[in-house]
Amino acid sequence: MSTTINLAAIRTRYEMAVEDAEKQRTADVQEALAAGATQKEIADATGYTRETVRRIANPEAAEAIRSARRAAKRPVGSEEKGV
Repeated sequence: MSTTINLAAIRTRYEMAVEDAEKQRTADVQEALAAGATQKEIADATGYTRETVRRIANPEAAEAIRSARRAAKRPVGSEEKGV
């Protein structure tokens, strides 16, 4: 049973590390933008795509786009059926 607990802890630590890294990346990119760097400059310097930099720069707009895409993929009438 202790093996299961240890394995679960490994996953938890990993997920926490990824979340922390993403928060730091977001802060760094937003700091660069605030300092006057363009999204293209950040993409070129970091190796991220311009789309990734855009999503980091404006997460609300990125979520709105994702929501609209998900809604567009739903079959017609799915809202009524709970699909």
